[in-house]
Amino acid sequence: MTRATGADGPSPVSLGIDFGSTGLRALFALPDRPGRRVEPGPDDGPWLLCEPAETGELPVTFPSLKSRVGSGRPVHVGGKPFDADALVVRMLRSLRERVETAARGRVAQTVISVPARYGSAQRAALRDAAREAGLEPTRLVSDSMAAVIGHMTDRDSGTCLVYGMGYEGFELGLIRSVRGHFRSLGYEGGATSGGRAFDAETLSSAVRLLRRHRGAGSVLGVDAAVWQGLRARGQEAREALGVPDGPEAAVLDLELGAGPPLWVRFARHDLDAYLDLHVRRTLDRARSLLDQSGMTPADVDTVLLVGGNTWMEQVRSRVAGLGRQSVQAPPELLALGALKHAVRLAGGAASSGPSTLEEGPVEPASAVQDTLSDAPPLTATLVGAEGHGEPGAVRVGYRGAAAPATTDDARAPGAGQDSPAVRDPRQVRDVARARQLLRQGRPQEAGTLLREIIAEARELLAELDGPGWTAPGSASVPASGLGPASGLGSASALGPASVPASSPQDRSPAPTQPPPASATTLDYASRRQLNRAQALLRLGRYGHAVQAAHIAWQDAATRPAGADMLDAMIDVHCAAAMADMAPEHFPDAEQWLKCAYNHDPTNVRVRGLLAERTYRHAVELDRRQERDEAIEALGKCLTWDPEHADAEALLRRLNRDGRNRRGRGDVLG
Repeated sequence: MTRATGADGPSPVSLGIDFGSTGLRALFALPDRPGRRVEPGPDDGPWLLCEPAETGELPVTFPSLKSRVGSGRPVHVGGKPFDADALVVRMLRSLRERVETAARGRVAQTVISVPARYGSAQRAALRDAAREAGLEPTRLVSDSMAAVIGHMTDRDSGTCLVYGMGYEGFELGLIRSVRGHFRSLGYEGGATSGGRAFDAETLSSAVRLLRRHRGAGSVLGVDAAVWQGLRARGQEAREALGVPDGPEAAVLDLELGAGPPLWVRFARHDLDAYLDLHVRRTLDRARSLLDQSGMTPADVDTVLLVGGNTWMEQVRSRVAGLGRQSVQAPPELLALGALKHAVRLAGGAASSGPSTLEEGPVEPASAVQDTLSDAPPLTATLVGAEGHGEPGAVRVGYRGAAAPATTDDARAPGAGQDSPAVRDPRQVRDVARARQLLRQGRPQEAGTLLREIIAEARELLAELDGPGWTAPGSASVPASGLGPASGLGSASALGPASVPASSPQDRSPAPTQPPPASATTLDYASRRQLNRAQALLRLGRYGHAVQAAHIAWQDAATRPAGADMLDAMIDVHCAAAMADMAPEHFPDAEQWLKCAYNHDPTNVRVRGLLAERTYRHAVELDRRQERDEAIEALGKCLTWDPEHADAEALLRRLNRDGRNRRGRGDVLG
C-alpha cells in the first residue's frame, strides 16, 4: 500500500458524516481511493441523555445530544452540567484525529448530513463546532439528500422519495436525480413519530401500571442509569414485536431497583394499533408532499427507507405503496452520500460544482401539524413473576437481552432453572409445526422444515452411533469443530490458502478437525443445536445452517454457554460464506459475514474474511469480463482491508486496461 503523503505534504482527505440522533457514522476517502469506515472512538458519546421531565406521566425524558446543539441549554452527564456544543466539538475533533491518523493525511473537505428541519441556529452552531474541531470547510446537506446521493450513481436518473424514521422523528424528502445532479422537490417531517416518542410511550405505559400497583413514589429517585437501561429494554421489546411473523407479545422486566420483580406485557396487536395512527399520519404527509409537487406514487421510482424504525414490519409494509419499489437503506447510507458529495466538492468527480446539488429553503413543520393529540396510548398489562413466561412471548430481561424462553417441559437435560422460559413459535421445529405451515398454505416452508428435521435426526443418530458419545450429565463434550481452537474457527482454516473452489459439484465446506481437549465446551442443549447447524453445512444448506446457529445462540443467551455460543455462531457464518466462491453466492456470503461482524465488530478474522471473500468475488467477475462490477467489488474489499495487496494490484490492472481501451476508442459501458 502506498503512503498517503506526497512531496507537498499530507494528502487531502474527504470526510462524510451522518450526524445522527444516537451517534456519529463516518466514512472517509483519499483521492482516487475507495471509502473507508471510521470505527467508533472512546469520545463518541454520550448521545442519548436522561433528564427530568417537566410535564407528562414519565418523570424523565431522553433527548438526543443532537437536539441540544445551538440551544444554549446545558446537558447533564453523570450529574454534571456540560455545554452541548462543547461536547460536539470534542467528538468531532476526536473523529478528525482518528481519520487523519488512519489516512495519513489531512481532512480537506467535510460534509455533514442533518435533518431537513434542523433550524438555522442549529446549523450555525454545528458549523462553528466543526470549524473549532478543525473540520473546515464544512458543508451541510439534508439527510434525504445524502440518502439519495449515496443510493444513486452518476449514471442513474430517477425520482426518489426518502421515508426516514429515526430516533428524533420522521423526515420525508422528494429528490430528483439526473446523472449525478440532484434537486430537492420538497420536504416534510415532524418530531412526534419516531423512536424517542415510541420509547416514551412504552415507558409511560409501564410507569402507569407501576404507580397503580406500588404508588406514585415508586418511580421517584430512580438513578438515571436505571432509566437508561429500562429505555433500552423497551426499545428491544418494541423491535422484537416489529419482526415479520414475530412473537405475539413481549414481556419487559420492570426493574427499578426496589421491590420484588414485576413484568409488563406488550401484545403485538396493541403495538400495531398504537403505531397505526403514527404511520397513517406520515403516509398522509407523504401523499401531500407528492400532491404539492404535482406527482403521484407512480412517478416515484424508488422509496428509500432510512432509519432504524423503518425496519419494523408495522412501518415497512405500509410504505411500499408510495412508489414503484422500496429499498431498505443500509445503516451507513447517509455517511456514504455525505462522503460522495465531499469528494465532488473537493474536485474528485467530473460533475463537481455548485450546480450538482440544489436544496431549497426548508420550513420547519408547524406545531399544529406535528401534534398527535388523538394518538391512543400504548396498552400494557402488568404480570407477576409467575406470568412472564407465556407461550409465544419474547422476554426482555434486566440485562437487556431479548431471549425467547422455554417452558419447563421444553428444557433440555442438564439445563438450569435460569433457562429462558418461553420459546418463539418461529423457532419450534417439529412435525406439528410443519403441519401447521401446510394448513396455512405454506408448503415450501413446511418442506424446508421437514428436511431440516431429517438432517438434525441424522446428525443425532450419527452422534449416538459414534464411539465418543457420552450420556448427558456424565461429561462435558466439546462442540464438534466449532470451538475457537478448531480448524473451522481458525484464521488459517478460512484464509486465502484453504478457500474451497467455486465448483457447483463441490459446495460443502472442508471437514474440520476435532478440537483439542482444552477447547471451549458447551452444554448439551447448545451442542445439540450446533450439531444441527453443522449437518446443514455438510448438506450445502448454508442459509439454513446460519439460521440454525442464530437459534442456538439465542437459546444459549441466558445460560453460561452464551459467550462461547456466540463464537460458535460466528464460525458457522464464516464457514457458510466461504464455502462457495461462485458470484451467485456472493450476496448471501456478504450478508452472513456482515451479520457476524455486527455481532462482534472487534473480530479481526471476520473483517479479514469480508475482504478476502469480496476479493475472490472480484477475481471471478474479472474472469467473466465484468470489469465495472469487479472494480466496484475491489473498492469494497479495500474498505475492509486497505492493505490487501492482491486487491490493489488487480485494481491497478483493471484501471490501466480501462485507460488503454479508452485510448483505442473503445466504448465502455
